[in-house]
Amino acid sequence: MKRFGIFSGSSGEKTRMPLVAGVPLGGIIPRKLIDDPHLLVSSQPGSPIAERYRRLRLKLDPPSAEGAPRQVIVVTSAIPEEGKTTTSLNLALAMAEDRDRRTLLIDADLRRPSVTRYITPQPTLGLSEVLTGAAPLDHVLVEIKASRLTVLPSGAPNSNPLELLQSDYLGGVFAELRRRFDRIVVDTPPTVPFTDAAVLNSVADGAILVVRARKTTRPLIERARQSLAHGVLLGVVLNDVEFTVIDRYYYQYDDYNPRRYATKPEEGQK
Repeated sequence: MKRFGIFSGSSGEKTRMPLVAGVPLGGIIPRKLIDDPHLLVSSQPGSPIAERYRRLRLKLDPPSAEGAPRQVIVVTSAIPEEGKTTTSLNLALAMAEDRDRRTLLIDADLRRPSVTRYITPQPTLGLSEVLTGAAPLDHVLVEIKASRLTVLPSGAPNSNPLELLQSDYLGGVFAELRRRFDRIVVDTPPTVPFTDAAVLNSVADGAILVVRARKTTRPLIERARQSLAHGVLLGVVLNDVEFTVIDRYYYQYDDYNPRRYATKPEEGQK
């Protein structure tokens, strides 16, 4: 007997897809994050930069002016190669450290997906298939081992991603994700050459703009800010900065951590 998953879009139209023995595809293959020096929250959890991502998480925790929580956060940049994806990943990992809240990272860059390359084995289905009705959410959500993070991959690249993001399904997908997860981080394409981030910001609670020190010019930052003007711009993350006096103090302070000097009990002692 065939088993089917059902996804209902905002228009109410239902799409049925077969499941494998009734088990969502995302739960069949165990997946984990690759060992990568950019994923500092997981690879160097005690580093100053990992602490900065946790501080960013705390800054995003206060409710918006209307009193609703900032549940869905879009992360974008002005142009490519400014660190928006590593910011998205580290921010999501920092959020996932909270045991009481469910965290989702969405790779919504349907033009040049980047989140997927940090996952092994790499998933092939994702947001693109959900928005076209080719797969239900339960079929594509990926649980990451050794973390409390769930990832919605981008799926197959689409020839017209903007049209896909402007479909009636988008609102229904995000409404369902809001019911399932407490925090959602959305990695998007750069906002100066593309309008995808602005579209996604319309279903989010705000956007973060990532800029790279010594690379992103003021005119580019202003153009990126204007492109997000119809949504909420929560703030700017300055990436690739030099260590500060505070960072050096962190290392000096951590040298006094008594756990570093705890000696192992001699044999026979408890």
